[in-house]
Amino acid sequence: MGPARQALRDATQESHDRLDKAAVLRPLVRPDVTHQEYARALAVLYGFNAPVERALGEGQGAARLALLREDLRVLGTDPDALPEMTALPALDSAPARLAARYVLDGSAHGGRAMLPGITRALGYDARRGARFLASDGLDMVGAWKALMLRLEDELADPAALAAACATAAGLFAALERWTAEQRG
Repeated sequence: MGPARQALRDATQESHDRLDKAAVLRPLVRPDVTHQEYARALAVLYGFNAPVERALGEGQGAARLALLREDLRVLGTDPDALPEMTALPALDSAPARLAARYVLDGSAHGGRAMLPGITRALGYDARRGARFLASDGLDMVGAWKALMLRLEDELADPAALAAACATAAGLFAALERWTAEQRG
């Protein structure tokens, strides 16, 4: 693991650990997850992902967001009626955008790890209802490898790395607040 990736990981580790225990997200890793819990978790994730992806305005992220919107519709939820997070850190610099991509693409790896449990519990899979978790049709492994190279190259400057770490930590903190607000 390169120094930039390690620094981003260190900057977000505590928040990441707390998010793993967030009440609204925790059911995603339980074998007894219900349809309602799954739909609620995806709705909360949409409320975070949508504004971040729009701020980034990139192709693969938009494709993942489209998968999430489709999954929500399969689950009986209108994504256009969902609340979205508004308190985002600024994503107006190259280091900030790289940090945001790190956060979002890193979550894609977690989603793929959750997919087998969701399929066993609810029957949703990469073809229907869990396309977002599967990153269906997207080369997330290749994108992750390319992002790791970019992180090490573009965040070699200490100031750029510090800005990226601050943004990544800010995004994780924003997601923590968002999940806490959306518990109901």
